[in-house]
Amino acid sequence: GCMAGAFESCDLHPPRLEDVRPRIGLRLEEAIRQLIRDRRDVDITAVAERYRELHVSVAAPATVLYPGAQSALAMLDAAGIRLAVVSQKARRGLTQLMGQLAVEQYFDLVLGSDDVTAPKPQAALYERHIAPWAGEVERERLLVVGDTDIDLRFAVNVGARGCWAEYGYGHRDSCRAIEPAHTIGSITDVTSVC
Repeated sequence: GCMAGAFESCDLHPPRLEDVRPRIGLRLEEAIRQLIRDRRDVDITAVAERYRELHVSVAAPATVLYPGAQSALAMLDAAGIRLAVVSQKARRGLTQLMGQLAVEQYFDLVLGSDDVTAPKPQAALYERHIAPWAGEVERERLLVVGDTDIDLRFAVNVGARGCWAEYGYGHRDSCRAIEPAHTIGSITDVTSVC
């Protein structure tokens, strides 16, 4: 809905859902760039800004936690596991959603796309932004949980264990091809792999 509204407000034909869905997990500007294909007359920054404006009224009200997410996060927190959110979503939308969903207290580090100088799946993201927070941690002890191949490639690139959340948006074949250490069918399963 946000992507269609952003395109329409910039006098562009809205993309089809089946074209948008595989681009979930990309940085917003990159997703827009791919959706407009070869059109050079489009102001990608304007479309992205309109998308972000619409997020609060269109996407946020439709966003809910997966069943069991709150209890899984509480269990991880009680076990003393440090959690970070590393999202391709901009800080403004990410902070708004975390507050709306009442999960911000579970995360020790929150990084939106505008907080980092290197996006997922680049290892530089870990080196520049996560390692200073995490300190000296053996990479094999790190678990990257994500639903797209971008998340899983990030795990590979930093030497962490990957955990594919197969119930999310990722494409099954591309995620399986990365051969993550773990695959979970529900957010509640994450407590058994940490």
